[in-house]
Amino acid sequence: MSQSPAGPSKGTSFMLAAIGIYLSYFLHGASVIALAQNMTSLAEKFATDSAGIAYLISGIGLGRLVTILFFGALSDKFGRRAMILLGIILYMIFFFGIPYSPNLMVAFCLAFAVGAANSAIDTGGYPALIECFPKASSSAVILLKAMVSFGQMLYPMAVSFLMVSSLWYGYAFIVPGIIFVLITLLVLKCRFPSQAVDAAVLKDLPQMRQQPSYWGEGLMAVIFGVAAFSTFYVIAVWMPRYAMAFGGMSESESLTTISYYSIGSLVCVFAFAYLLKSKVRPVWAMVLNSLIACIASLVLFLYPTPLICKAGAFLIGFSAAGGILQLGVAVMAEFFPKSKAKVTSVYMMMGGLANFVIPLATGYLSQISIKYIILLDFGLAVLTLLTSLYLFRRYYAIFSIPAKDVRFGEAALHQINRFP
Repeated sequence: MSQSPAGPSKGTSFMLAAIGIYLSYFLHGASVIALAQNMTSLAEKFATDSAGIAYLISGIGLGRLVTILFFGALSDKFGRRAMILLGIILYMIFFFGIPYSPNLMVAFCLAFAVGAANSAIDTGGYPALIECFPKASSSAVILLKAMVSFGQMLYPMAVSFLMVSSLWYGYAFIVPGIIFVLITLLVLKCRFPSQAVDAAVLKDLPQMRQQPSYWGEGLMAVIFGVAAFSTFYVIAVWMPRYAMAFGGMSESESLTTISYYSIGSLVCVFAFAYLLKSKVRPVWAMVLNSLIACIASLVLFLYPTPLICKAGAFLIGFSAAGGILQLGVAVMAEFFPKSKAKVTSVYMMMGGLANFVIPLATGYLSQISIKYIILLDFGLAVLTLLTSLYLFRRYYAIFSIPAKDVRFGEAALHQINRFP
């Protein structure tokens, strides 16, 4: 499927393409929790237990890991629309197929397919948004986090409605599948930008004056992404247990820490969607958020009171879960503009590996003391800060900033000759 000619002309809008991508990520948020949300019904259907459904869910992660590097290369070669359509087709196979799966093995294959769909959407959607809005790419990309969060917030409500209404659980799969059919029509109809940035737009963006290195800036960006992902993953999983064990909170009260964490995440997404458009450079946001995560996790470790647990969960939700992964993708795309999908796939794949390794590490530490898990979180936040500082320094060594695009703090850096 061809892209539209290089760069948008006046009057040409890629808003429909962006809407299609955002709607896909809204349903992506639902897809990653769909099996868990319908665990009871699926366990009964397949005559298995929660362990069997956990095995089924593992197919999502496997499908993602196996395909993401391959799909990244395909996206750079065949275009963003093709990968997004592939992802949508795989999502439809999953949503329409699960309610009618004859056994657990077929369902596992469908779970693998939705993991592959995640990869296709990531390697097509992220680069497409960056190319749709080259002057506000970070704002466009960080809003994906909000769409995923909204999907994960509303889908459980829909499942709950079906349960209390004694309706068939399959509607929780069929309805998203139908919505994907409509998204398919939208993606087929709308225009997509060229993978090359229009020259008229390019002159207003930071200009590259030296080539970045995959083993320098690329490697540090990947380490940043892994550390950032791990920082918020640890809190999302272990914060209630830590608040109960060391914060003096009851079980019901400790669960509210995740609500504070989620609120912090959404506040950050919308705050930085505004700030990143023209006021703050993404590398500044990465350093600031990493610093906040360091301070919050250290205070959580040293002074675990109920108030600190709630505030710490909010701040780590704000700083680590509020789109910091998406900021890393946007910065990597700036460093490597000709391989946006490929570097996105590497970045996301390493996050997937962290999703496998961190539970093993925290499970081991929990047998000693849950407090060491929060200490690990502090260490990961420090690693996030150190890599963000490296990327910050290298960004201004590699790019020159156009006079009309000077943002927060950059005038001061210019005065002390930190960049020309």
